[in-house]
Amino acid sequence: MSDKLKPASILVLVTLVLFASSIQDALSKEAAKFVGDNESAHHGLPLEWNGDQVICVLYPPDYPHAEFNYGVTMIDSDGTTLGVNENYNGTGACIGGFEGYSEGLGFMMDATRAAGGRLAVGYEVGEWGPFVHTIGGLNDNQVTGDFNGVYWNLGHNGEMSMVGIGDLVLSEGDVILWSIGTW
Repeated sequence: MSDKLKPASILVLVTLVLFASSIQDALSKEAAKFVGDNESAHHGLPLEWNGDQVICVLYPPDYPHAEFNYGVTMIDSDGTTLGVNENYNGTGACIGGFEGYSEGLGFMMDATRAAGGRLAVGYEVGEWGPFVHTIGGLNDNQVTGDFNGVYWNLGHNGEMSMVGIGDLVLSEGDVILWSIGTW
């Protein structure tokens, strides 16, 4: 019986080696299904988050996050990593699968906590409300270049927010996006 088992094992091994890239591609496509609607604020996010509240944090190329520096890591509301979207515009992380939040700052703090401290938020409360200066260890004052100033830019459903995170009113399916802005 062992004489028949060796050739069969070799045949299986050779077949796996020959088809490894096809198997890997099939598994990747199965594991990573993202919203493909360019008109949606959920574009590029996991399909299971479509209609849920999501927050994303993108880092500039010269100041990558220590862990989220390749594609955009998708983290579910329970802290589980769903995968990485390599085709998302930038690097960083998105945390999603939330519902029922109406207030921006509370949602941001709860969502970033789901990332296990890797996206800790630093902010100060001034006369115009909370001002976010640090996300995931990147303080806006650390960013240097040929510009006058830097800030964490708040986007809401694909548009620049006209209010700060403390005044942002959320609805079901909203997507918040933080990225570095300059002037």
